[in-house]
Amino acid sequence: MLALLPLLGGVLLGWLAPRKAAIIAQIICYAVAETVLTLTAPSHGGHYSDGIIIGIALAAVSTGTLYLGFWIGRRRRAPGPA
Repeated sequence: MLALLPLLGGVLLGWLAPRKAAIIAQIICYAVAETVLTLTAPSHGGHYSDGIIIGIALAAVSTGTLYLGFWIGRRRRAPGPA
C-alpha cells in the first residue's frame, strides 16, 4: 500500500510543487516506499529480493508519474489560445 506514495505523490508534486522541490520530495517518497516494501516482503510470503525487484519497476513508474505531474502543471500554466 505504501508503494502508492511515490505514484500519487509524483503527480501531485509535479503539478503543485516547484521543480527542484518536487524532484527531491519524489526521491524521498520513493526511498521510504522502497525501504518499507523490501523490509516487509518476508512478512507477505516473499523474499527480500522480491522487494528489490519490485522497487526497480516502482522507480520507473514513479519517475513517469512525476513527469506526468510536470506536464499537467505546464498545461495549466500555459496561456490559452488567443
